[in-house]
Amino acid sequence: MLGVERGLVKLEPYNDKWSKLFDKERELLSSQLKNLIVEIEHVGSTSIEGLFAKPIIDIAIGVSSLDVIIKLKEKVKELGYVEVPVSLDGKHVFAKCKEKKITHFLHVMIYNQNLWLDQISFRDYLRSAPDAKLEYIKLKEELANKYPNDVISYTNEKKKFVDNILKRVKKCNSDECK
Repeated sequence: MLGVERGLVKLEPYNDKWSKLFDKERELLSSQLKNLIVEIEHVGSTSIEGLFAKPIIDIAIGVSSLDVIIKLKEKVKELGYVEVPVSLDGKHVFAKCKEKKITHFLHVMIYNQNLWLDQISFRDYLRSAPDAKLEYIKLKEELANKYPNDVISYTNEKKKFVDNILKRVKKCNSDECK
């Protein structure tokens, strides 16, 4: 089942349906936003086969500049999304809910800038590194048990792991691990 109530942490084993649900949403978004976006990618834990995840589809939308956000906001509202306040410069987040549960997040940012590259790099690293994926599963389960009603603390405590993975990726990209 897709969706989690706002503020709660509920993990589920990987589900093949998540990629199909992403494909369906990507088609909808592409058809409605085609002139405003550069790229759409499935990100977050539901995009990584074998990873336990909150059953919420995270979608990264790359735009050419943040100037298009004003137009994009209106379009995604028409598709049932509401803006979520975030404290990251250069990123806008929208949520889609069904029956009081968040089912999708849109993460809108400038294509191929740092925020975009970090999201894609983290996903791709975990897809290709089974040991890191297992380590992340263990951490997520510990944090979900510790913070079942506090998604903010859950997310904040995962940040150190994410930052370490991104450091590894950047180190490898600078030829230090080759």
